[in-house]
Amino acid sequence: MFVIARSTNGVTEVLKNSNSQLIKVFYNLEEAEQFVARLNKSILPEKQWTVIEDSLMLKLNE
Repeated sequence: MFVIARSTNGVTEVLKNSNSQLIKVFYNLEEAEQFVARLNKSILPEKQWTVIEDSLMLKLNE
């Protein structure tokens, strides 16, 4: 599983679904990377999002 996150001023922020406070989870790396590319098109370089593998969620689903 993959999540989208960014770190700004030492604070890590994880992308959440727009209609809830749940973390937006991707099950496919390619989908997550495409989503990040669209997000980052109009965002300053220091606030760019990145894809990370969510190892905690992977362990919970084993």
